[in-house]
Amino acid sequence: MLQFLNGKEGELNMDLPNNPLVNSTLGLLDGDLKSQQDHTEGTKVWGSDSSLALATIKALSNGYNLIEIMSEFEKWHTDGKYTADGVVQTVGKTTNAAVLKFAETHDPFSSGGVEEDDNGSGALARMMPVVLYLYSQYGSEFLNNETAMLTLHQIAGLTHNNPRGLVGIGLYAIFIGQILDGFELESALDRAVGLAYEYYAEHEIFAKALPEYENLNTPDFVNKPMDEIIATGYIVNTLEAISWVLLNTDSYDAAMKLTLEIPGKSHAILPLIGTVAAVVYQKHDYPEDIVTFKMQEKLAILLNNADLSGKFTI
Repeated sequence: MLQFLNGKEGELNMDLPNNPLVNSTLGLLDGDLKSQQDHTEGTKVWGSDSSLALATIKALSNGYNLIEIMSEFEKWHTDGKYTADGVVQTVGKTTNAAVLKFAETHDPFSSGGVEEDDNGSGALARMMPVVLYLYSQYGSEFLNNETAMLTLHQIAGLTHNNPRGLVGIGLYAIFIGQILDGFELESALDRAVGLAYEYYAEHEIFAKALPEYENLNTPDFVNKPMDEIIATGYIVNTLEAISWVLLNTDSYDAAMKLTLEIPGKSHAILPLIGTVAAVVYQKHDYPEDIVTFKMQEKLAILLNNADLSGKFTI
């Protein structure tokens, strides 16, 4: 039964509220669609980054429950739920292994990869809803709340549970928190790096990973030449590329355009650029490549339900 009517019986209201959750999700979808088109010209189907973020939103709309999040990931993995066309998608090896392990053990605390090669960016694209959930509950001070930080690490750790990757997730979350607090991008990044270093230096399991993020801790990071930035699947490189692009552009469209000039697999970071830039610049419209009513209907129901849940209110 359709829940969102705009005055006529049976007519779905396709309008979406203008807030960071909706805007970031639409930006993610836009970047993801553009990324997919790099592989398949003209495709109208988003990839696993968006699907897993939508699954995360659905689960968190009911509150924090690791088993529920992983159960939604299972539905995506086996049934194609949250995809644009209902077709099961391919995904990175770390996420794939985590979902398969959870299906076998039903233990969300042991599903995530902990090895050195489990430090890809696979969890990063689905973390914005988690950050907004925590910001709604705790404000930007979630960094100072051990329950909040444990929640962040546990949700990321469902698939990617190596300490180095978790530090990257935390740095990203703190950066978004500073943006939501109203800081300009360069100040937001400087503050986020400082706060992240201060927090993780006090936790032995994370402290030894901090040197990997030293580039972001340099005073003149914004002025690094482009050829020193590279887009790969590695979370450290991904955070550097995202930050550098955002610091060197002043609009959503400019950020998306500059991303494609980054050396390496530039298309791979488009979903994350779209996610953050849509929050910064309050971009609020369906991606032009989402052309079918059915796709928009799925999004309208999911995002309106999330808004009504009150779990992401900023």
